[in-house]
Order: sequence, then C-alpha cells, then structure tokens
Amino acid sequence: MSDGIEAGAGLAWRLLATLEGGSILLATSALIAYTARARVRKHKRRRDVKTVLVTNTTNSLGKEVKRRLEACGCIVHTVPGEATSNSRVDALLVIGAETRPGLDGIAKLVSADVYDNLKLLESLSHLVQRGGCIAWASAGALDDVYSEATRAFDAVLRASLNYVAKKSRCEAIWIDKDESIERVAENIIAALVPCDTRQNTSVQPYPIRNIAVQISKFFGRWFKIIT
Repeated sequence: MSDGIEAGAGLAWRLLATLEGGSILLATSALIAYTARARVRKHKRRRDVKTVLVTNTTNSLGKEVKRRLEACGCIVHTVPGEATSNSRVDALLVIGAETRPGLDGIAKLVSADVYDNLKLLESLSHLVQRGGCIAWASAGALDDVYSEATRAFDAVLRASLNYVAKKSRCEAIWIDKDESIERVAENIIAALVPCDTRQNTSVQPYPIRNIAVQISKFFGRWFKIIT
C-alpha cells in the first residue's frame, strides 16, 4: 500500500511540475501550509447561505446542484455572469473535474483542476462575503490503477482550498468525491444549506380554522371518553 502511495505521489508531482505561472505557486504555497498543518480558524457562526456562485453549471453535477440549491430558495450565480464583476455572495462552490479512469483522466485532472479550477478558486474568492464559505466538490471514478495519484492531487487541491478560504476569512468545505452525482449533490446541499435554514416549499402554513377544527375534535373525543 505504501508503495502505491509513493508511486502515485511521484506521478502527481511529475505532472504538477509541468504547470507554469500562478497555479504552481498557489499549489506549492498551499501544500507547504498543508504540510505544516496550519489550522484554519473557523467562525463561531457561519452566515446563512442565500446566494451561491457556482463555477460550472453545464456538467451533470453542476446542473444537479443548481437545481437543488434553487429548490432550497438560494439564488445561484454562474460563471461568467454578473457575480464575477459586481455582486457579493455567501458561498463559492468550485465544481471540480470529473475523475475518469486511466492516464488520460489524470491528465484532464491536472489541466482542469490543478490549473483552471485553482485559478477560478483564487480569482473568485474575493466575491465571497466575510464569514461565508468556499467549497470544492467533484464526482467520478474512485478506484483504478491511478487512484493513488488522484488522491495525491486531491490533497493539493484541498490544501489550496483551505489556504484561499483562510485568506478570505471564510470557512473551507471539502466535499468527498463519489461516483454518484446524486450523492455528491446531496452532500453539497447538506453542507451549504443546513436543514434549519432551508425554505421548505412543500409545507403550507396551517390555517387557523383547521387548527380550531382539530382542537374541537380532540375535546369532542375527550368528552366522550370521560362520559
């Protein structure tokens, strides 16, 4: 097992070394912070999430998350859009690349996540209001010959998320990867919009007249019992 981890990490760093510019600097800085186990101070009370900026609403996970967030009463901003220029949001959700089996899947993970999505994470983080949250989630294959390399990249991505969230004075939320898009979407909603802050559109206000009728029925049955 340890040999697999070392081999995966070695492949991850060899691919990571091919990157250039700000992404490699961000990933390296984040990894140093992660290795040193820098603690991210969490706010005692996170602001309620009513507006969310989602980086990708065109793939399967992004579409499903957008649908569920809007069903909870949240306003969803997309990229590109108004939120990228002048609007502040309560949460930023980075939709990571879908992990695919094989070396081609790892190559896509490097180009889409370690390069493009890290740039989005850093460039959009300033739009999140202080006390909000910044989340990262993705779906895809978990177990194949390159799974250890995938886990090594995930460690870099998670460290980058913590690093950026700390600078933005926000809470970092890492959603564990899963092959099921529905399960990932469910975990995202549970993390961003706790049950006590959701708008329950399926429950209608109970009319006062109905309450009176129910009370009347209760006392009627009670009176029959005692007589």
